[in-house]
Parts: sequence; structure tokens; C-alpha cells
Amino acid sequence: MPRRTPSPRPTYRDEAFVLRTHKLGEADLILVLLTRDHGQVRGVAKAIRKSKSRFGAKLDRFTRVNVQIYPSRGLANITDADAVESYAGPIVADPDRYFAGCAALEVAHLFGGEDSSVFLLLDATLRDLAAPHPSLPLVNVVDRFVLKALDMAGWAPSLVDCAQCGKTGPHRAFHPMAGGAVCVTCRPPGAMTPPGQAVRLLWLLANDRNDTAAEVATDRAVSRQAHELLLSHVRYHLESGCPAYAAL
Repeated sequence: MPRRTPSPRPTYRDEAFVLRTHKLGEADLILVLLTRDHGQVRGVAKAIRKSKSRFGAKLDRFTRVNVQIYPSRGLANITDADAVESYAGPIVADPDRYFAGCAALEVAHLFGGEDSSVFLLLDATLRDLAAPHPSLPLVNVVDRFVLKALDMAGWAPSLVDCAQCGKTGPHRAFHPMAGGAVCVTCRPPGAMTPPGQAVRLLWLLANDRNDTAAEVATDRAVSRQAHELLLSHVRYHLESGCPAYAAL
């Protein structure tokens, strides 16, 4: 019997953010996209690096785009893109916003799943980073994104009750390996004793208490301590150095 020719996979359009790019050949570019409805997609955009390519100009990393995707067994083909909303101008113009934006893309690359949750979180985070007056210090805008992404993945730190036995908190000790806050009984060797306000700030961020979080974060030392605490948790559970996030 003659072999059946497999039917081509259907093409589709989806909204996406460009998370990473890699050069391919003299003019092509491999793109790692976080799409709204199809999770992360790796594809190649042909001739995108040519100086006259209008297509390439639309694929800025801080722009939400509508892309045409042709799936395949290997890399998909990305053949068209239309800008939906760009946050690039304010983010690229300010070094602090730029580094915060790069950290957000890095985190999205680590957590991007098959549903739209991380995509929508990234969109809201980039929008906040590009706003004339972000709702929080830039590092804490990204921290809020990280906390919510961790929660979706099931790796969120316990910030009040003991992560091991569930004893009602708050507790003074914190250990990433133990899952966050730990009571005196469950406290493992090497556990940290962070300032209570730093842990409180993380709780406020995780629970969308943004106005109160902004007040607490006006203390730069507390803002920094909260970030370092969360970074230690992310590094342990993801086994990733998170260079962009660590550099904030």
C-alpha cells in the first residue's frame, strides 16, 4: 500500500513576546516566543537581520506582537508579525527599566507554560515597567511577577506559616530548601533570619497589596533584602543562576 503523506500541521496566529534570540546563518534569527495560547514556541524568522527588513523591526523584545506561525517537527517558521502594543520606548530609554525588563523576560522563559497565565503576567509587568510612574520600585515590580509565577508553578515560598509542619506564623527563620518560612522546631541548619519587614513585603507583593507594598518598599534596605530573599529561593528551586534577575 502506498504510504500516506502526513497532512501539514495547521498554521495559526497568536500574540507573543520575544523572550530570546539566536543568530542563524547570515540573515536568519531563531526566536524563542512566549505566546498567549500555545506556550513557548521556538521558530526561525528568515532574512530578518537584513537592514531593510520591516519584519525584524516589529519583533522588539518588549513589544506584544501578533505573529503568523507555521509549525513543524523542528523549528517553526515565523513569517509575519504585527505590533499590538509596544513598551519598548520607555524601557529601552532607561537603563534601570531595561535591566528590569530583561529580568522579566528571563523569568518568563523559565516559567512559561502552556496556558496564558504567565503571558498575561508578563504583559502586565512590562506595562508597569514602561509606565511614567511604576507602581513599585522596579526591582519589586519584577519580584511581584516572580512570586506569582512561582505560585502558578507550585514553588511559591511560604511567607507566614511554617513550610514544613504548617504551624501558624509568622516565623523568623527562612530557608529555601525547606520551602520558605520555618518554625523553631523545623528550622534546618543554615536557615536565614531575615528582617520581618522584608518577608512582609514579599507577602504584600504576592497578595496584590500594592499600595501597602509601595509604602514598605520606600525603605530601600527592605526592598533590597526582600529581593535577595526571593532570589535565593528561585535559585534553589530552579537550579538556575538567573543572571538578569540577580543583577537587579
